[in-house]
Amino acid sequence: MTARVPPLELADMTVQQREFYDKYATGVRASAGTSFALVDGNGQLLGPPAVWVLSQPLGLALERFGYAIRYELRLSRRAQEIAILMVAEHRHSEFERFAHEQAGRQAGLSEDDLAALAAGRPPELRSAEERAVYEVTRRVLDGHSLTDQEYGEFASTLSVPRLFELVTLVGYYLMLATQLAVFDIQPPDEHT
Repeated sequence: MTARVPPLELADMTVQQREFYDKYATGVRASAGTSFALVDGNGQLLGPPAVWVLSQPLGLALERFGYAIRYELRLSRRAQEIAILMVAEHRHSEFERFAHEQAGRQAGLSEDDLAALAAGRPPELRSAEERAVYEVTRRVLDGHSLTDQEYGEFASTLSVPRLFELVTLVGYYLMLATQLAVFDIQPPDEHT
């Protein structure tokens, strides 16, 4: 954590901030099988929650939104991680890259896949879903929309609900990358 946002100590947290903190210190986000922790060994929040804890209305809304993005989408885990790592590379987001390379490995991305994504190249795309996710994400990150023909193709491949989920996922991680950059939130020291 950098000096831009000093770590909030447990003893200094309000009741609401402690309830927010507990969402990351316990439950599915802190389970043994999670790909990355959002609370460090000293009990400090890491990543986006480290600043979300400062604003209860926004922090709680983003926590719930983040939970849905992380655990409730219908896109495959591997396809999601491809899109997230594309955002990390596009925005040069070290924390996103750190966290989601670990999640990507758990989702089946190889070291070659991770290297390709970090270099702005496609990984091995194993399915029509992954090819569609890669192409839609690339177009969104390049600042484009989809032509009617592209929309029809990708909606047919993914389904309209899963296309919506993908575009929302990309937008969410772009927002996170912006927050991480402005508040200079980096991966834990043991990673660097």
